Amino acid sequence: MSIGILGGTFDPPHKAHVEISNRAIEQYDLNQIYFVPSKNPWQKDVSTTYIDRFNMTSLLVQDFNNIKVSDIEQLNENKTYTVDTLKKLSIPKNELYFILGADVAVDIKTWSRYEELEKLTNFLIAPRNHIDEKLLYDLFPFEYNLIEGEELDISSSNIRKSYEDGVNLNSIIPEEVLNYISKNKLY
Repeated sequence: MSIGILGGTFDPPHKAHVEISNRAIEQYDLNQIYFVPSKNPWQKDVSTTYIDRFNMTSLLVQDFNNIKVSDIEQLNENKTYTVDTLKKLSIPKNELYFILGADVAVDIKTWSRYEELEKLTNFLIAPRNHIDEKLLYDLFPFEYNLIEGEELDISSSNIRKSYEDGVNLNSIIPEEVLNYISKNKLY
């Protein structure tokens, strides 16, 4: 069984997360993808609670049989690091694919104990922020495969700003997630 992991803050989650996952499933014959909301990300600030981000992410993927949300970081009270989460999953490397955007991939050497990741997982990288393949090749220290397809120019930080400005976000966030945001006054 081949399993993909898409970690992130999901603050908020959006349709590009699902699109990238579906591309990975189709292109690399993955059986299942788990979205892993980071409880206490060490490199990013979050504007909502872990529970709210977990709930929004669950609403985002509720109609997809092969995409689920993992609560593996729920009990972690310390800063969360990808290497620790992947070790906790205990999935053999030949079955595990870590999915990340090119914008994050070029900064992987700033991650805690990034050198250990190569022993734990394979890497699938999605186009993002117009990072060209040469730069990615130069800065990403491990073997990887590209997730092919049009670059999706959607970011959670831009979504939060657009939401505050009253912009209609129905094309990039499902109605259930928007209703959750509104009901809980998140942004």
